[in-house]
Amino acid sequence: MLNIGAVLLLLIGMTDGLKTFCNATKSSRTPCFGSPGGTLEVQLDMTSSGILYELKRNNVPIYLFDHEIINTNLRFSMNYSTRILTMKDLHSSDNGLYSMGDLVCLGFKTDYFYLSIEAPVSSPLLSRECLSRGQQRVSCAAEGDGPHYSWSLDGLPLNATRLLSGPSNASDITLEPGLSGLITCSVRNNVSAAAATFTLSLCDDPIPIIARFLTVVGLLLVALAVYWALKKKKTSRPQDIPLSSMAGDDDGLARRESDEEDDWPAVAVAHVVLKLRRQLIGRCCRSDVVLKLNEF
Repeated sequence: MLNIGAVLLLLIGMTDGLKTFCNATKSSRTPCFGSPGGTLEVQLDMTSSGILYELKRNNVPIYLFDHEIINTNLRFSMNYSTRILTMKDLHSSDNGLYSMGDLVCLGFKTDYFYLSIEAPVSSPLLSRECLSRGQQRVSCAAEGDGPHYSWSLDGLPLNATRLLSGPSNASDITLEPGLSGLITCSVRNNVSAAAATFTLSLCDDPIPIIARFLTVVGLLLVALAVYWALKKKKTSRPQDIPLSSMAGDDDGLARRESDEEDDWPAVAVAHVVLKLRRQLIGRCCRSDVVLKLNEF
């Protein structure tokens, strides 16, 4: 769960990292977040009007603020009028529980906040895979610490009624058949947010295509079988041998050419089957379907 309410994050792009803001006046030990190389501004309560404040991390003093001395520290600074503590050039070693207290005034209130450093999320990368029966799986990948995902289709959140598997906050979701439009994957964590959109088109179901292909092939094979049966029946009839059978090679050559012409249906069927097979492979995007077609 993202910390919302007690922590207000203002995400401002900077050349040296992100700038975040944390309101530590709402509750004790307020969770605050920063990014590596970024800047954190913490709004403190500081009800006392002292001139000497001590900043501790994990109960170890790390800096002393003197209201009467100009601060020359490049990482920590304090605006006494607005009561905002600024921490720059954050890194992972800055994680921990911080306290800020007045060393002079008795009975002062110590402000606490817990700082966590998180790497910002990157721009998400979207990919799609067509499944069986028109279903499709959409994946969203992003780098960063603790990314949280959300999906929308044509500006409306994707709910469970339009998902076949995977919760709507998962990085991979499976959509029901027949969905198309602009799908958006939004990614965020406690220090940054990013989103990516692409056009979702319908996936062709390869099963009806294969069924039509097999039907056409089957009809062609039946026609070929009938043709060969008729040809065999015709050639099996007894014929008289004419006296001119000794005419020799010229008549034999003519008969062979006539037999080759009689084979044209088989050649035509083979050409039609090959053409249908090539067209079907060109329309199918799934490797398993192509492997099945290669068996024919």
